[in-house]
Amino acid sequence: MLRKTSLVSLIVCLVLIGGLLPVTAQDSLPYATYQLTMRTGPGTDYDVVTYLAPGTALVLEARNDDISWVLGHTEDGAFRGWVYSIYLTYPAGYAAARLGVSSEIVGAAQAPAQDTQAQSGGDAAPAAAAPAGGVNAYAVYDLNVRSGPGTQNSSLGYISGGTALVLEARNADASWVLAQTADGTVRGWFYSIYIKFEGVSAWNLPESGEVIRAGGATAGGAAEQSQAPAVNLGGGVPPTTGGAYDGVVIGSFNLSTIAGLDIAAVPAVGGSTPRARDIFLAGRAAGRNPNVVAKVGDCSSAHWYFLSQFAWGQYNLGPYTDLQGVINHFGESLAYNSEAAHNGYNVNTVMNPDYANPGVCQPGESPMDCEYRVHNPSVAIIMFGTSDLLVMSAYEFDFYLRDVVRLTIEQNVVPILSTFPSNTGFWNHTVLYNQIVIKIAQDYGIPLINLWVALESLPNHGVEDDGFHLDTPPNDNSCYLTADYLDNGYNVRNLVTLQTLDAVWKGAMQ
Repeated sequence: MLRKTSLVSLIVCLVLIGGLLPVTAQDSLPYATYQLTMRTGPGTDYDVVTYLAPGTALVLEARNDDISWVLGHTEDGAFRGWVYSIYLTYPAGYAAARLGVSSEIVGAAQAPAQDTQAQSGGDAAPAAAAPAGGVNAYAVYDLNVRSGPGTQNSSLGYISGGTALVLEARNADASWVLAQTADGTVRGWFYSIYIKFEGVSAWNLPESGEVIRAGGATAGGAAEQSQAPAVNLGGGVPPTTGGAYDGVVIGSFNLSTIAGLDIAAVPAVGGSTPRARDIFLAGRAAGRNPNVVAKVGDCSSAHWYFLSQFAWGQYNLGPYTDLQGVINHFGESLAYNSEAAHNGYNVNTVMNPDYANPGVCQPGESPMDCEYRVHNPSVAIIMFGTSDLLVMSAYEFDFYLRDVVRLTIEQNVVPILSTFPSNTGFWNHTVLYNQIVIKIAQDYGIPLINLWVALESLPNHGVEDDGFHLDTPPNDNSCYLTADYLDNGYNVRNLVTLQTLDAVWKGAMQ
């Protein structure tokens, strides 16, 4: 299942790293990073056109609305179709966001391209009618039923995961769909990203702005979901309510439990914990490699600036020569290309098999499960939040990050959580989501790196002018720990990560 929060976040790092440069003639073309499936439409439900070998260059023509898929053709013109954009490597300065939006189905009658301005104004070209009669979608989770397309509309109740639906219409950007249950007892609006579509795309539904009168029947006679008072977080942070967000019932999360948590008072360098020792011992008994550490996160963890140069011998410890032992212990694993770290990954996508590398991972295996199998680590450094705060609620972030930690522990891998750098454009979001990270580490009794506090005294909080990517070290020397380099974000992250890893190694693994 593809989730819109995940898909949007997947391109956050890619789009913003490249700025918003126009797509012009390139010195080189985007190419397939792995063996890649080309399809007739933007989704895995569409027919396969061909399989592209790694390195195959593509001339891109268009994208879908959230840039998760791009339409293009091979240089020789032999094949044309849609490919999953996360598995493309783009040349410097290439911004897929500047491609025109299209919903064309290759080899079929072409659907009109969706113009973003037309969408926002409700003036999109008419879409083809949905297949008539019968079930054509299912709820993936327990979903709220709303009177209109948006969480600002009242809840009419909820339906259980697996409930069959008959689709009727969509809103302007297809983020919500109007549907009724197969037995006709429930009718309302549902959040599209949590719907499994069968043989139809939301874009093929007619557009509607209907608002349903509250007080109708609810699934199973369920009462409307109780809503907690909205919490004013300040600074433009949207209030979230109760235990349900954007249609998904996830259980309780109380903001008051972190409201008084002072993230500035939490040390930058974490220590070992009794829980970490227990997890390590279980992992050793299960055959985990004590000399391997995994990286789990987004572009800041996937980049070779993070720890890799320690493995390559391209470093200067300066006054921190006591860290040589931990470098020797984890060795080449400090530079492993992690299957669980990728541009734009968030706490949702890292557990979703749809985003796993098909060249390495087994069918049905998530990126994180794949990494834990392939490299067999005893420890995982986990950092999320940069992309997450842009696309998901605090409730969702808490829910999925706890799942990442739980699943890591269940696989007998010691999780070391890390707070994330400031996003200068979303200051209150940064504080809130980092409070959640700290609270989860405390609740699970696991080691924590407070990167946020380590970076706060640096120029521009240790991030680039874009306001959230860690700044580039001089001469690419990200693992120089001398005073003249420790005013750069990556260098400081490498220092506090290595110090925490050293503490865990000595305190939990010896």
